[in-house]
Amino acid sequence: MGLTNGGDTAARIEKALRKCVEWSRSGQHRKIVAEVDRQLDRLDDTSPHRPGLLIWKAQALLAMGLAERALPIASQSWDLDPSPHACHLNANALETLGDLDGAEKLLRVGWRLFPDAVHLSVQLAVTLADQGRHPEALDILDEVSIDSRVPSDLQVFLFGMRSNLLASMGRWAEADEVLRTGINQHPASEVLSQAHVALTVARKKTQAQKALATSWAQGLSDLEGSARDVDEAVIRCGTVNELPEIVVLAARRLWRGYLDYRRVRPQAPDAWGVGLVNSVLELDGESTSIASLAASVACSPSSVRNV
Repeated sequence: MGLTNGGDTAARIEKALRKCVEWSRSGQHRKIVAEVDRQLDRLDDTSPHRPGLLIWKAQALLAMGLAERALPIASQSWDLDPSPHACHLNANALETLGDLDGAEKLLRVGWRLFPDAVHLSVQLAVTLADQGRHPEALDILDEVSIDSRVPSDLQVFLFGMRSNLLASMGRWAEADEVLRTGINQHPASEVLSQAHVALTVARKKTQAQKALATSWAQGLSDLEGSARDVDEAVIRCGTVNELPEIVVLAARRLWRGYLDYRRVRPQAPDAWGVGLVNSVLELDGESTSIASLAASVACSPSSVRNV
């Protein structure tokens, strides 16, 4: 049963929330859950204090890694009183539980309802970027205005994220320009300075790899028969696993070098293709799984090991 004295209730809730702030800072999330439950038990279902208390409980549960318990709490707060924070927590819980579509849909609704809640659009962009949907993520960030209303640390994050997205799409000059703009606005930011150095190195490495790949592609000799079948299997393995062009070309060069050394008549082209790709990855110091590479092209791992 709820209390009839609204003033006493508001004072009690305010005192409880101050405790929650202190416990949150010190990582005492179980205390937050216990306190919120204690306060909720003293409120009726129509109390205007319920949504705020539920937000604190959902946030504490998420911090404890209990997304399954946090989701219905965050959803209840959102249903009772839609707010940017409830949207944020609800989407976090959904994404943690693997419901990326649900998280995206909710964030888009929150973005429309609360266009000034920059953190929702940023969360949406991050969700899309994590799925490799870089152009869509960039479109979201294009609509975010970086001005004095945006906290300094979030501004730095936005400059860095926008630059990373542009770089991942091969738009190096634009990525560089974004970081330079960010550094001009935040000259003391080591994060942006280090990001600019890393961008420069990555750009030079990519350009060098592209030049090398062009040279290697031009130098590949034509193959016939089963040797060509293996060459095509290498390309297929690289395509299915989205491997860099330089890795596929290295495996194709390795195959030609092997043929110059020993004449063979491969009976299982896909197994040979996986074996060549795996050899290149190992030579490059990358940890690989023969089983996963073999499964990607529907061949037997044991056949690959024999190769």
